[in-house]
Amino acid sequence: MMTLLIGLDGGGTGSRARALRNGRAAGDVMEGGSANIHSDPAGATQRIADLLARVRKAAGHDDPTDPDLHIVLGLAGASESGAAARLTAALPYRNVTVLGDVDISLSGAFQDDDGIVMAVGTGSVLARQANGQMQRVGGYGFALGDEAGGAWLGRRALAMALHVRDGLVDDAPLARTIWARFETLAALLDFISTARPSDYAAIAPQVVAQDSSGCPLAQAILDEGCDYLLRAIRHLQAGDSAVPVAATGGLGPLLLERIARKASPALTVTTPKGTALDGALWRARQLAATKGPKA
Repeated sequence: MMTLLIGLDGGGTGSRARALRNGRAAGDVMEGGSANIHSDPAGATQRIADLLARVRKAAGHDDPTDPDLHIVLGLAGASESGAAARLTAALPYRNVTVLGDVDISLSGAFQDDDGIVMAVGTGSVLARQANGQMQRVGGYGFALGDEAGGAWLGRRALAMALHVRDGLVDDAPLARTIWARFETLAALLDFISTARPSDYAAIAPQVVAQDSSGCPLAQAILDEGCDYLLRAIRHLQAGDSAVPVAATGGLGPLLLERIARKASPALTVTTPKGTALDGALWRARQLAATKGPKA
């Protein structure tokens, strides 16, 4: 049987996976649920297992112990915890490599080339690849970081709506949009008592839309987030503004465009070679080449 490669990109909101056989797609990209193995190890493990099983079925592959099956999982939370080893042990596959989501974002954007990736979706993380080595900034999770990510934007929007309610900040369209949704303080507090990062991230599109419409409150929130991202980029560039920067994730390209309009010296913005999912498949191809038949 020819080598089958499976790549999976798992984030805090959802996950995507695809199989390749002999360099060609073996089925469509399939989607699954949240795959943060640090914040929800049991649930993420089950959702990852289910998604892998569906991808294998679509590819016509029925032997999980096949040594010619190579799987790379790029997962939120994998770099910050010991959950990767537990996940690998819980899955029935022989060749599984668990990486952080930033690792596959870098590989998707640059493959072997040098550059900086700014990955912003539900959370945020930045990393530079240089001479085969990675230096990363951020990505520590919703509680302490993930600045400018969707969950962070949503939480900041709710906090500012409360400041408007208390008279500390001038009223603005974004605050009115928030209160139109929740109507009462009790409803908002009920929401935050159980909300997960993906729930906060669902508010982020309102922040982006209000920013585009000129809302000063939304602009201030995005300015704060973009200021952090630019500081992280400058830190990773280490004085060399020519180091290329690529953005991935649902919010990454939009925020990088916003940052680049104001950055001085100018950023060298480049289009990613591929997505994080492409990066997972690229990594799987490299690993398969060292372990078995070339895909």
